[in-house]
Amino acid sequence: MSMIILTALLACSPLTVGDEPTAPVASQPLPWVMDISIAKELARKEGKDILINFTGSDWCGWCKRLDGEVFSVPSFHESAGKQYIYLYLDFPRSEEARAKVIDEALNSKSREEIGVSVFPTVILADSQMRPYARTGYLEGGPETYLEHIAELRGSGQKIKALLSAKEEQQQGLLAGAFSVLAEHKLLGYPGFNKFLDMASKSGDQKLVKMVAQHRSLSDLMALMNSQKQDYPALVKFLKDNPDLQGPEVLNALWLSHGWLHESGEKEVAMQFLNRMLADPLLEGNEQGQKMIGAALKRLDEDPEVGHDHDGDGVPDH
Repeated sequence: MSMIILTALLACSPLTVGDEPTAPVASQPLPWVMDISIAKELARKEGKDILINFTGSDWCGWCKRLDGEVFSVPSFHESAGKQYIYLYLDFPRSEEARAKVIDEALNSKSREEIGVSVFPTVILADSQMRPYARTGYLEGGPETYLEHIAELRGSGQKIKALLSAKEEQQQGLLAGAFSVLAEHKLLGYPGFNKFLDMASKSGDQKLVKMVAQHRSLSDLMALMNSQKQDYPALVKFLKDNPDLQGPEVLNALWLSHGWLHESGEKEVAMQFLNRMLADPLLEGNEQGQKMIGAALKRLDEDPEVGHDHDGDGVPDH
């Protein structure tokens, strides 16, 4: 099972799934801007924030549903248009759709900096495109979505206050803003490196721990995204960080358990699967628990006969 599919299963989130749903027909598209520089200039001139829609217009069914159920409904724009410039960053697959993208390289850079890995992802940002909230598809139509982003905008004020404060005032605002940044997985945004350093030196043990966890997850992702998977290094990392949790860790544990099994380390493979079951993301997730339970059962019943661990073409047992 691929890592992306595993994340979708464990998180029970449609955001990571492809194009399963049938989308309603858009009735009135928003006045999307596709050029990042123009969106920032408009936001600055009009005193608005930026609502960024990271989407896959020609392949992502949940993106189409978000557009049809929320963005294309007039009542959404009547309210949100007073506060946001709409930026449409598309990652299509067809040549026809890709030809309409203004700057693929710049879009990809923004996606990497903000840490967008699933579609649709909706980011709320200030006029300089510094992010302060992250969300995606949400059922309930425009009214529900407007309420949702109003809440996000409210909590995001802590980040905006930190960004606009004088340097001597930022330390006092750091704790409140940092928790929001962590909640929305925005600590990796390059423009916030200063605040990571401030938090790590703050003496506030909660902030210090959050920075350490963020940096550990960044190290994990670097291992996961290497061109050739270094399984021994990945397994060592997971053993050295037994308290690390989250979807990235679940992916790493799942990926590693298969390699461990094939390498004859069945006991460690089973420990990794049990660690997955203990993760809070699995609480109440019957489908995820069933999948991991089945993997544990396969390992438990495996007599470890017929494996060729040394690669000589001859089973070792």
